[in-house]
Amino acid sequence: MPTTKTLFQATAIGHFLVALGHTAKGAEFKDAGFARLRPILKGQAKAGWYQGSLFLTIMGLVNLRWAQDGFKADLIDNGILSLITTICLGSAAWYVKTGDNATAAVLTPMGILQVFAALNA
Repeated sequence: MPTTKTLFQATAIGHFLVALGHTAKGAEFKDAGFARLRPILKGQAKAGWYQGSLFLTIMGLVNLRWAQDGFKADLIDNGILSLITTICLGSAAWYVKTGDNATAAVLTPMGILQVFAALNA
């Protein structure tokens, strides 16, 4: 059985890799469909997308902190864990609903790994 530290490190690496993939997928903004959006909508979509990439990076950093200092299972750590899990699994469900099964297939195991790491803390 992997240690809690190893589980949180693996989760952190996973979040960093997802962040890189998420950023790279932003190249889809060059699609002609986005060019037809009003400038404000296009700007909001792009800003939100790259904010998502940074947020995924923050999730990786939080997991590195938990790997180093331990998961305290207090109100704050449990709140952060709940939000990260909700984002991963909720986004995965949304991607399935909108037909992006590949992205859902990446986010679902990340959400599950996140919970598994915390339950083993």
